[in-house]
Amino acid sequence: MGYFKTFLKDFKRVFCDEFRAIFKDVGVIVIFFLAGIGYPILYNLIYANGSLEDVPVVVVDDSRCTESRRFIREVDATPEVSIAGYCATVGEAEELMRQRKCHGIIFFPEDFGDKLATKQQATMSVFCDMGSFFYYKNLMTASNLVMLSEFGEISPQVKPMAYEENNPYNRSNAFHFFFITAALMLVIQQTMFYGMGMLAGTRREEKTGFIHGASGRIVFGRGAAYWLIYMMIGMYIVFLVPLMFDIPLVSDFRTAMIFLTTYVTACIFFSMACSTFIRHRETPIVALLFLTLPELFLTGFSWPQACFPKFWDMFSYIFPSTFGTRAYINLAGSGATLETIAPMLKILLIQTAVYFSISLIFIKINNSAKCRGKFYLSMPRRK
Repeated sequence: MGYFKTFLKDFKRVFCDEFRAIFKDVGVIVIFFLAGIGYPILYNLIYANGSLEDVPVVVVDDSRCTESRRFIREVDATPEVSIAGYCATVGEAEELMRQRKCHGIIFFPEDFGDKLATKQQATMSVFCDMGSFFYYKNLMTASNLVMLSEFGEISPQVKPMAYEENNPYNRSNAFHFFFITAALMLVIQQTMFYGMGMLAGTRREEKTGFIHGASGRIVFGRGAAYWLIYMMIGMYIVFLVPLMFDIPLVSDFRTAMIFLTTYVTACIFFSMACSTFIRHRETPIVALLFLTLPELFLTGFSWPQACFPKFWDMFSYIFPSTFGTRAYINLAGSGATLETIAPMLKILLIQTAVYFSISLIFIKINNSAKCRGKFYLSMPRRK
């Protein structure tokens, strides 16, 4: 009973001291609150126009056959692409693209119609202006959809597998829907990591610390302070931001809260474990340039996990954002149940246990080193 009272007393002291440290540091306040609240709004404003229509493209039709003309008419009828004109040669079309008068080229070779007539494989070429991802997406989407449709016209005797498109929540295939769901979860992890790392770097530089032997209370006390702050920020990101910008969140409130609690807890101990290795206040800002893009693409929002090289697939298991983002995309886009995202939540719980243990071990090592007169501990003793 005496140990329990001591634990609660030290827990409360550590919690309050960490809370004060957060709100006394202007840089941490900017990262936690200005960035944590502002970035989701900024991303949504930047990508508000998540879809692009009638991208101008030109056609080079050396075949001049019935099939090529029908293909061109069908592409022009799609909302993604508009046929801006015809060119005699590919070189002429490329010059128009350099002048920004079109953003894509559709080329039919001379033997296109002859090969179709003799039931051989015919090819056409599509060239895209990669100045914007939207140009590529629109031209490839329009070409592929028309190709599937034309396949039945060209080879009516062949009956491919029937398919039905069902995309109730993102009918325009807007890019911002895919990007924002990944970015929102990354904001939680990254802002927490940078803010906690800045505080840890400051403590190492100032050589301030805790009472010896209180490693568990340090971990739980500090973690509780961050958990309280980031559960509020997380609820704002998961529930309020989608409501403000019409981003669907199909899942029920209970499932979303279980996911958010698990993800925030994993991010806290991941950040705390990483912060034990940070020596200087500036280190987390430098890490921003190196880590953000890899962590974003490792979530699999733009490239399927099955296509990852083995090394990068294993490397992605380091970050809670990998599985937090995948779970949130399932919740937001398909109304996944708790059972559906359970494998991702299990990995987040394993990460929580691993990073909690790392935090506990290294804080204890740092405390022991301080008692031997070497260096560092993380918060000043209250007088």
